[in-house]
Amino acid sequence: MIKYEEYSDEQVKDIKKSDFEFIQRDEKVYDKKFETKPIGYFKDAMIRFAKNRVNVVATLILVTLILLSVFVPILTTKNYDVLETQLTYLPPRVPLLERLGILDGSRYLEDQTVDRATIGTIEGYPELGLPLNRDPEFIDMDTLKNYSIPCSDLDDRCYGGEVRMSLGNTTFLTMRSSTVFEFDPEFDPTVTVTIDDIFAEDNTFVNVMISLDGGLTFELLGTMDEVGTEEFEVFHPMFLHEDVIESYVYLQLNSDLSNGWVHFLSVTVDDTSSDDVIRHDQGFSLHSYTVTEGNGRRSRINGELLFASFKWDPYRAAFGERYESAFSAERFYALIEENQDKCGLVEGDMSVAPTAENPWVFAEGCSVTRVVGRTEIVIGPGGSQHYSYSLYQDFMISRGYSSIPYFFFGTTQGGRDLFALTWVGLRTSLTIGIIVSFINITVGIIYGSISGYYGGKVDLLMERFSEVISRIPWLVTLSIFMALIGPGALTLILVLIVSGWIGVSSVTRTQFYRYKGREYVLASRTLGAKDSRLIFRHILPNGIGTIITASVLMIPMVMFTEAALSYLGFGIGHGQSFRVLGIELSGVSVGVLLSDGRTEMMTRPYLTLYPAIIISILMITFNMFGNALRDAFNPSLRGSE
Repeated sequence: MIKYEEYSDEQVKDIKKSDFEFIQRDEKVYDKKFETKPIGYFKDAMIRFAKNRVNVVATLILVTLILLSVFVPILTTKNYDVLETQLTYLPPRVPLLERLGILDGSRYLEDQTVDRATIGTIEGYPELGLPLNRDPEFIDMDTLKNYSIPCSDLDDRCYGGEVRMSLGNTTFLTMRSSTVFEFDPEFDPTVTVTIDDIFAEDNTFVNVMISLDGGLTFELLGTMDEVGTEEFEVFHPMFLHEDVIESYVYLQLNSDLSNGWVHFLSVTVDDTSSDDVIRHDQGFSLHSYTVTEGNGRRSRINGELLFASFKWDPYRAAFGERYESAFSAERFYALIEENQDKCGLVEGDMSVAPTAENPWVFAEGCSVTRVVGRTEIVIGPGGSQHYSYSLYQDFMISRGYSSIPYFFFGTTQGGRDLFALTWVGLRTSLTIGIIVSFINITVGIIYGSISGYYGGKVDLLMERFSEVISRIPWLVTLSIFMALIGPGALTLILVLIVSGWIGVSSVTRTQFYRYKGREYVLASRTLGAKDSRLIFRHILPNGIGTIITASVLMIPMVMFTEAALSYLGFGIGHGQSFRVLGIELSGVSVGVLLSDGRTEMMTRPYLTLYPAIIISILMITFNMFGNALRDAFNPSLRGSE
């Protein structure tokens, strides 16, 4: 061995034998024991997998989502499988964040009709009115605002302006009041009519008439042919008798034209010798008039609707007192007996039937706060008595809560906890995804291995068969199974596995064509290895990285397809269930939740947002996990960092 020195090119030519010397010539050299343990294929793959921190984080998130889908439905104390209309559409409420005014469970309501009778009754807010059917206890009064908008509605919510009754479009139209007028023969009754507009040419006038016998005969009081107010005296010999049947006022339009209109503002029936008005119809009260012939209409102009906007606390409203109009006596006494320590009577006498004025009032902490009524006792077979109570319940206590609960994702239309329901749906989607993917991966690997390994005519026939299956339109397959089996989990699984294995089969076939001609495969075949050993020991492990990637990515793809089918109404749905290995799973999936929330996208976006976020995170982490496995199981990277 040459001594350690650096030589230039010129010096290399002058190297002499004396420049070399033997080393370890007189020493005994032994093989040294390896200080490290040998690393197997899978351990080496896991080392490479752990080197990528992003993949590790994605895997942890994926595992967390899977564990939540398993344990949240088991551990939750909130309802997710029973309809609870009291809790319908509660917004998300999250602890800590609510202190920042974020996700605090409140709801800002707009365009709520104001009860005009409450204007001036609110202490500190004399100019404001309260919205109809809203308890002021749950309104943030600092956010309450009143505003009005123009309206032309004919109901009593629209106020102000003018309501007009119109006749027109046909000759000899009749408008009759539907309320009987009570005339006294001792007085001199009059009829006053106010016309606002006449949209017609000449030879158009209104007959003002009165009927005393329900419309069989009538008396002409006079005519009007211009805008204004006129008074007509009413006199008829029938007034002197007591056999007056019904008294009606008739307004009849006479016109030579078919497009004339007359708008009436008011009709008054009065008498000249008294200050009392028999009847005055103006504005909204003109609704009492009906058109007996031809065409007529009612309209309002310059009306206003008074609305309110405010911040509302739906949680306190939902978990407060709840009125029960038919609470069975058996259920009531069973509840009182079961909670004797809490339901002590503090007011009233239970030996006397309760009323609104003399209720039974129970101690604080009892789910029944007070009983305000009882139905009549019905005697049944054998002398049994049946009756029910009208009472108020503390909804929070009756549902077993010590305080108002938090619904992190809000509640659905049926009052179900969306947080728990999302994980139930994810569990269902995962289960279907794993079942379908396992079947497709197994069939695809076996089919692709045979096709790629043997090649030739076998490969040709198998490829043509898979092409025929893949060319069947997806909607045709779906329609066939829907017609034969109907919607449900079985139909969904069959639709997804009919052609779902073809992708894995194609990837596996490609990998076999890539590796089956390699030297180590030929050497193994020369040494007498069987086909099964060549397939599973030499070829398949080398292509496992690509196959694993395609296989793992199939799970989110199946879940996404299931969500799309359920969203369109062709998958599973509410009320359906299926069993896997003896475990019964709900028919609620992520796709079903997205389908439920699509109609409320603009008003309650959280119904769609949270399930969509969960399924999106799951898809992303599954993709990252699949890519990480592909790199980890790539044999060409073995031993690399």
